[in-house]
Amino acid sequence: MSVLMWIAGAAALGVGAIGWMRAEARGYRQREEEVVSERIPRSFDGFRMLFITDIHRRQLSEEKLLSNISSVDCVLLGGDITEKGVPFERLRHNMSVLARLAPVYAVLGNHDLYAGKDAVRKVLRESGVILLNDKTVTLKRDGECLVLSGVRQPASRKHPYTKFRGNAAEDQYHIILVHDPIWLKGKEETHGDLLLAGHTHGGQIVLPIAGAVRLERFYKKFKSGWYTLPRKASESVHSSRLLISRGFGTSHIPLRLKCPAEYHVITLRKKP
Repeated sequence: MSVLMWIAGAAALGVGAIGWMRAEARGYRQREEEVVSERIPRSFDGFRMLFITDIHRRQLSEEKLLSNISSVDCVLLGGDITEKGVPFERLRHNMSVLARLAPVYAVLGNHDLYAGKDAVRKVLRESGVILLNDKTVTLKRDGECLVLSGVRQPASRKHPYTKFRGNAAEDQYHIILVHDPIWLKGKEETHGDLLLAGHTHGGQIVLPIAGAVRLERFYKKFKSGWYTLPRKASESVHSSRLLISRGFGTSHIPLRLKCPAEYHVITLRKKP
């Protein structure tokens, strides 16, 4: 009887753990972020951006998203906007929800390519989303500029990234959107003032002691959160800020543990 009770208890504990992880995967947190720099143009002081990445299979709730976010000036999508097997109507719905907030700029992720890049691009284009595949756009306010670039996702790990690093003058504040932070690997110097990335899911399942067991060595260093990167090896002034998001959805299994889903509302502040 004691053995049966032990088995029943273990089974109940397992079911409870799975339920907890499913609930964490279905929830999300809104992260309020602030970036302060003397390089930010004065007219962009207070400029607000919604950064959301790795949506995967999730459907955005128009009611919740629009009620939680008071106002933003643009939406930045960090790739893995969908994945193979997700109905394109869901992708279309998600893009329409985001487009109601502000102009939307996006890069693709590896799962978007697996889902069919041409079909994904078509939905984005029809939804009014501006796709930044190794492209740069300039946002203007009162005669001042903010530069936004997006890095093209390679077709596979066997294909290298292009040499694209954005088209910004040295005195322009430059935001770079890239799906996978591994784009930084091996670079002798960092380009851009603010880099926004996803892909890692923060490990998605973070175990006590063992940590994020699913992550490769590079991603254990660049897992999630904020990082400061020197523009050059010997330079600390005008360093780059990197934000890696845990993402909004899940990959492979619909579970999270000690790694809640998130999106970010980033406010730019001109340093006095």
